[in-house]
Amino acid sequence: MIDGDDGVILLLYEVYKTHTELVFVARHDVHQLMLEVECRVAMRSRHYLTTQCLDAPYASGWMALYEYGTDINFLNATSLTRAFDQLLCRFSCFYYMPPPSSRGLPPKLRYLHQVLGLVLTFYVGSMEQSSLCITFGVPPSMLSRTLRKAEEALARALNGYAPARISWPSPSRQVELARMVNKREPLLTHTFGFIDGATAF
Repeated sequence: MIDGDDGVILLLYEVYKTHTELVFVARHDVHQLMLEVECRVAMRSRHYLTTQCLDAPYASGWMALYEYGTDINFLNATSLTRAFDQLLCRFSCFYYMPPPSSRGLPPKLRYLHQVLGLVLTFYVGSMEQSSLCITFGVPPSMLSRTLRKAEEALARALNGYAPARISWPSPSRQVELARMVNKREPLLTHTFGFIDGATAF
């Protein structure tokens, strides 16, 4: 038989045990709610780049490439060497860039070479949008708008532009090119060009 003190101790222990279990359940529920809130916030902002986390466009990777890059760097980024400047001259006739004194917010990309570089890098590279944003220092919304306008301007600029046409070399030019290839690579005969670095024609 349980005397009075032992009964009180057992009752207190039961109350303590129940309280501990309820506190554990409450903590678990609060933890789950906090995880759900964090997950919702993470899902909303997971792939979103903001202006604060990007370099300024004048200090972006593209500006360094344009100012100090070699022909090989340009070739890798835009598929053009310094012939980029020829296309830029033509492109400038078809792309409107508001002057700095105009109303509203000034554009993030203030130079035409940034806009043309953006569209060429988009076509040549297999970059994701976030990588392009980081390379050029512009947020995703501005990148999309600028790309759309630049694509339209580039299409108009290339229409009727003689250096942009695709042409097959004349037979005499093919012979001349084949000699140049053969000097560099003696095992290759009757080859005057490469498509992808491996496929000869």
